[in-house]
Amino acid sequence: RAIAHEIRNRLASMSGTMQMLKQELPLSADQAQLMDIVLKESERLNQTIRSFLAYARPQRFTLQKLDLRPLVQETAVLLRNSTDIDASHRIDVVQSAEPVIVDADEGQVRQIIWNLATNGLRAMPQGGTLRLAAVHEVEGSDLAVLRVEDEGVGIPPEEIDTIFQPFRGSFGKGTGLGLAIVHRIVTDYDGHIEVQARPGGGTVFRVTFPVAIDVAAAS
Repeated sequence: RAIAHEIRNRLASMSGTMQMLKQELPLSADQAQLMDIVLKESERLNQTIRSFLAYARPQRFTLQKLDLRPLVQETAVLLRNSTDIDASHRIDVVQSAEPVIVDADEGQVRQIIWNLATNGLRAMPQGGTLRLAAVHEVEGSDLAVLRVEDEGVGIPPEEIDTIFQPFRGSFGKGTGLGLAIVHRIVTDYDGHIEVQARPGGGTVFRVTFPVAIDVAAAS
């Protein structure tokens, strides 16, 4: 982690210098374009380092009782206004009528939903529907379930066991750490994540958490 921080500090210095030079030097169109490319690649590298640190550093929880339903709804609103979506995409939300309460850190739960949802959108370059769900299930034991379903390119069966490994991204966008971070957070909460092929094409990610003990009081 110390090496990653050192690289990030040097990268910030280089990027700041480039920004200053871009503003102060008389540049031709080609030179300005090259400068923009360098700055964009610097930001991409910085994002990779941030993701690596999020994956590598010990997790610090701020536990609270959370209803998963508004977190899913708010993520859908953000996605509908993000650069990851276009007119060929649609986002649907499915919610339980009753609260879906878990003991968790809000920021980490939001990251799980966001990472899985953006992964689903990137799996649908030709468009399709992304379905986000937060439901309370009783299957022998109470479970809080997050489900993210896409109509995308799918995952080859031989690759399902490796998709949560770091730097396994396959869409040419992002850091390749999104699903690895999701897996780490879920397992830190004693949760479980399943990956299934969707009938008709696409993928379903199903994340389960134990329901908070005093869910009735919280609701």
